[in-house]
Amino acid sequence: NRTETLKKGETVVMHSCGEANFPKYKGKIWKCLTDSYLSRSGQELVFLEGFSGSFISKFLQIVIIK
Repeated sequence: NRTETLKKGETVVMHSCGEANFPKYKGKIWKCLTDSYLSRSGQELVFLEGFSGSFISKFLQIVIIK
């Protein structure tokens, strides 16, 4: 049930969700610990380094760090 949206090791930032507005998460760059995958309920999720639990992929934007 792995998807192609996000890959392990990619960096992302949260957007368009409640968590994105929390001061400690606003603008924070996260590293994906897993590839994105479909949950039993059909939501696409990914685990992020330093975040408790999984996170919905559609609220994450890939950030390219050069």
